[in-house]
Amino acid sequence: MNFLSFFMAWKYLRFGKKEKNISFMIRICFLGILIGTFALMLTLIITNGFEKVIHEKIRGISSQAIIYAPGQKLDDTSIKKVLNDEYKDLVKASSSSVIKQVIVDHEKQQSVLFIKGVEPATEGLVSSIEKKIVLPVGHKGLPELLKENSILVGYKTAKQFNLSIGKEIKIMVPEPTGKKKISLRKKKVIVAGIFKVGLDEYDSNFAYCSLNFLKSIFDYKKGSGVDQISLALNTKEKSFFRKNNEEKIVQNLKNRMQGLTVSSWKELYPALVSSLKLEKYAMFFIIALITLVACMNMISLLFMQIQQKRKNIAIFKAMGMPHKQIRRIFLIIGLSITFFGSSLGLGLAAIAGYFLEKYPFIQLPDVYFVSHLPARMDTEIFLAVFFCTILLGFIATWIPTNRTKKINIVDVLRKE
Repeated sequence: MNFLSFFMAWKYLRFGKKEKNISFMIRICFLGILIGTFALMLTLIITNGFEKVIHEKIRGISSQAIIYAPGQKLDDTSIKKVLNDEYKDLVKASSSSVIKQVIVDHEKQQSVLFIKGVEPATEGLVSSIEKKIVLPVGHKGLPELLKENSILVGYKTAKQFNLSIGKEIKIMVPEPTGKKKISLRKKKVIVAGIFKVGLDEYDSNFAYCSLNFLKSIFDYKKGSGVDQISLALNTKEKSFFRKNNEEKIVQNLKNRMQGLTVSSWKELYPALVSSLKLEKYAMFFIIALITLVACMNMISLLFMQIQQKRKNIAIFKAMGMPHKQIRRIFLIIGLSITFFGSSLGLGLAAIAGYFLEKYPFIQLPDVYFVSHLPARMDTEIFLAVFFCTILLGFIATWIPTNRTKKINIVDVLRKE
């Protein structure tokens, strides 16, 4: 009987000349599901691209996790000892840093700048700032660039002050004085490199120097602590069957570092991370309405088809075919249209996503965090869209197939 259901479903899909209206409706349903699936998948590929690219930029520049204590200095020597002894397998690298504010004074222009003192030998292991240096080309790393009074500036800062490699500028450092006035002293520094992160927050407002140099210009006492310790975690790659264990490691560190604050890079930018996730989910549900409309057409199609095949259904019932078998015929018809339409739509979206990912030719204005339209394809997204479309198609098919149960054999055979 199962074979008979498949045979009749295939026969009904191959309409003759007298059933052109039904044949046209099938094409409309097929194209509707194809276009809806394609639009939904391509939208998710682009929103996922935005989320992944911005996450990579933030995670790279901010490190995966940081340890700090608000309003206090950290004893980085003892903390690093704990990390090396107890978390050697979970923490790949650590680097201390201090962040201060200075005023750049160059050619009658002044601007406030955050300057971050880092350990040149280890900062490249916990963040991507070393890879973001665009000038000088072919540099050997932070240890080569951050020597003595050398600093790295963002490309927008360099553009604002017309800075180039090797140029000497003055920074004004605040000194602790009375409550009624602020005293500043000037310090000469040399631009050793220019970096470009792609985030205006860093490219316009940040500079880097060695930790020892920053401590010297701010008169830190010997053995004084640091503001934060950046960490690179030994996390496994995320896949469909295995989740990233970054959050688990951060929680483990929080439980161990009592009295200190341990934050992941996501916790440093909660509003941005949440907005990107909300945008992706919102776009999924909004664009899914297109697929829902296509599935509504499926309901109309099957109602028309069942109405047209009333005589055949009555004959099947008279011959003793169970209602489940008759209903299965129309379920196969609806699910076949949904399956092939969604599969082709996903295939076309995969091709479009591949070209967008491989050849980012669509440029975006400066208001975005990225210069080109990003695209990232994940197996999870394809599976989610496919099962969502199949589910909508199944519901749209199930509703009209129950109508076959109400067909009266005697009335149909006597009248038709």
